[in-house]
Amino acid sequence: MVFVSFSLAAQSPWPRSKAGFFVQAAWNFIPTYTTLFGPEGKDIVLDREVSEHNIQLYGEYGLSKKTTLIAAIPFAINKRGAFNPDSPFMFGNKGDVSIAGFGNTTLALRHQFFQRKLALAGTLRVGFPAIADYKSPGLRTGYNAFTVLPMVNAGMGFGQLYCFFYGGYGYRSNHYSHFLNFGGEMGLHLGKVWLIGFSETVFPLENGSRKLPPIDELTGLYVNNQGWVSVGVKALWQINRFVGLNLSGAGAAWAQNVPKSPGLSLGVYFKWD
Repeated sequence: MVFVSFSLAAQSPWPRSKAGFFVQAAWNFIPTYTTLFGPEGKDIVLDREVSEHNIQLYGEYGLSKKTTLIAAIPFAINKRGAFNPDSPFMFGNKGDVSIAGFGNTTLALRHQFFQRKLALAGTLRVGFPAIADYKSPGLRTGYNAFTVLPMVNAGMGFGQLYCFFYGGYGYRSNHYSHFLNFGGEMGLHLGKVWLIGFSETVFPLENGSRKLPPIDELTGLYVNNQGWVSVGVKALWQINRFVGLNLSGAGAAWAQNVPKSPGLSLGVYFKWD
């Protein structure tokens, strides 16, 4: 959900060529977990095991030499399963419960202002409310809110190396807190393989009035005041000019109200430039 759900390609400052496109289908998941990162470094023990799976279709299309249209459509399948014997609430709810539905569909527009040694761009990203949002027993497929995130993107290339950084201020409706979002990525090209390291920070400003669910309904799925500092790695295999595979994983150096478990992703892409 939180660490690999939106393609990092959306944060780069480089546009697609005019009429060029990139399409990726990815499976994102967090292994079964029973613990959340809590505020002030204290863990939150859940009463049930929770699992998250997300299938995402991501695409970019070059509207012009400097402007790219971006879209992401996630479909989530989330489940509460076996009792957690370490929880004092293990007898509060009975029976496995699952939910499936579209998450927060996202549209974005990225425009490059200039490109010399340094490439500089701006991105406006809009997320739409999830279609499925069940309040009990805490299962959701996305935030029940609109999200507007304007960002600045900057990057440089050095032969077989590249790096970029981004930052922005996120507005989220329906009494969720606003947030700061910033991070970066660095990649090394070795033949047909890219080796990539990345980090992202989401810092909630805690200015929203939406309450967390009761402790026996907590799942870590799209609740208010979620935040993290993630660190991850990605390998991208360019099978040929048009098709490739990528595998990525990320974990949290700091977090709150999110699963205490790494996020993993496997994707296949097709591009035309």
